[in-house]
Amino acid sequence: MTRCVYTVVNMYRGQDMKISSLITEYKYSRQATSGLITLLAVMVLYGMPLLSYAADLSVRVHERGGNLPLQDVSVCLGTPASINQFGAALTGSDGMATFSNVPGAQLVVTASKSGYKAEQQSLVTNNMDRLLVISLPTGGGGPVCGSDGGREIIASSSIRVTQFGINNGVAVTATPRVFLNHEAEGVPTHYRASEHPDFSGADWQAYAVKPGFELSPGNGRKLVYFQLRRFSDMNGANLEVLSPVAQDTITLQQR
Repeated sequence: MTRCVYTVVNMYRGQDMKISSLITEYKYSRQATSGLITLLAVMVLYGMPLLSYAADLSVRVHERGGNLPLQDVSVCLGTPASINQFGAALTGSDGMATFSNVPGAQLVVTASKSGYKAEQQSLVTNNMDRLLVISLPTGGGGPVCGSDGGREIIASSSIRVTQFGINNGVAVTATPRVFLNHEAEGVPTHYRASEHPDFSGADWQAYAVKPGFELSPGNGRKLVYFQLRRFSDMNGANLEVLSPVAQDTITLQQR
């Protein structure tokens, strides 16, 4: 047994096996009970973590009584004391919201949407990816998923610019007034555009399929950045989902 424990410690130091795998090995050994107890004692002695590895948690929300996915549901991941401790997100058109690097612990998932009764579910996460399905009945009431009056900003693939081209991708324009032709995935509510990568001075505008844009003065090559968002106000808590930034260039040649 001493030699086995020594081998286990060395394998752990070399990161050749995960703790969960080691425990499984001992569970099915001839001396399962004594081996597992000894292994746990060694883990504590050497300061090895007993918590599970982080994983992804996907939450699918649909209307109760059917299988219709619900979009723009506010989903919070946290603890009973702080229901949004590990983040908040809005469901996409498929009714899905995903949280990455979820710690192994006992957590609470809260889902709320105007016009529906909010639901809350407890679960214990481990080192495996998991899908949680929540159904919301129509009505109102229940716990509200929010950000304590603040704003949660989540970069998400549930809304993105799939195609972007200034004036449909032409190389040259004779006028500074151009159009930002694009295609979007998801349901955006606003857009913003700027020649600055940090969008300084660019306010969010109501979404338009073909918005106009004024290029900066002076001939030459112009680089324009473009971004979409979906914004929701849920009982005083603001949630917004941002798309990745798209960009395109065009050359201004005024006569």
